[in-house]
Amino acid sequence: MEIEFIKTSPTQNMTILVKTPVPREKQLALAERLIAYDSVYAEQAGYIEEPENPRAAKRLQMMAGEFCGNASLSLAAWLARKDGLAVGETREYLLEVSGADGLVPCEITKEAYGFFGRAKMPLPERIEERAFRLEGEELRLTAVVFEGITHVIVPAELWKEDAERKAETAVRLWTEALPDGAAFGLLLLDENEYTLKPLVYLKGISMIWERGCGSGTAAVGAYLAWKNRKAVSVGLQQPGGKMRAEAGYQDGVISALYIAGHISIVAEGTAFLEG
Repeated sequence: MEIEFIKTSPTQNMTILVKTPVPREKQLALAERLIAYDSVYAEQAGYIEEPENPRAAKRLQMMAGEFCGNASLSLAAWLARKDGLAVGETREYLLEVSGADGLVPCEITKEAYGFFGRAKMPLPERIEERAFRLEGEELRLTAVVFEGITHVIVPAELWKEDAERKAETAVRLWTEALPDGAAFGLLLLDENEYTLKPLVYLKGISMIWERGCGSGTAAVGAYLAWKNRKAVSVGLQQPGGKMRAEAGYQDGVISALYIAGHISIVAEGTAFLEG
């Protein structure tokens, strides 16, 4: 099987966008093969489809039907490249994206090397403190719940040098309380240094320490606005670089949510899959 693809690097959250039409029921299994180490290799994959809404430039269908801000920015950057944007030029693309109600606006600016993008994110369904248990310890942590993914904010200093092991144990355990098919994110956040280490778990599919997480960035922005009861704009240093979160706050609720970061298109070609 020959699959035409684009590979992008939105803050090193390596993403494959599949151009070849693939039936929805086969997309997850094919994406798992594409993102494998012995294939094209990436953290996630999505499919470029024709949209139902005539206002949308394209549709992005993610491998597990989730919403992804970084993949949305990647698709918009690829469209900007096709349109031949000049350095310094900015254009907005409206996209249909799985897991999102309504169209997703992505603003893309051509830079000397790659693109800078800003995407409007879905608002969280709720933000709440929850009780979690791990290795005999009860923890009170904040959960930011989006459609399709729940992110839990864990203070970076909580588990100290044992943080990665405990995080990987926690996501396996805590995801059992989620609906089938929902993703789980655990975000190691240093609120003083504004650093973020995001771990994303898709039950039965993958566990990845992402180098730049779009939904995690949005979750932190929403959490900080909720906690401080005011609008926030913050740059979060992640392993792959810095992403910005912007959250509006009005009448006690999150009123708007955006992420922004750099996107590179690193490859485009054909993948050869056996079977």
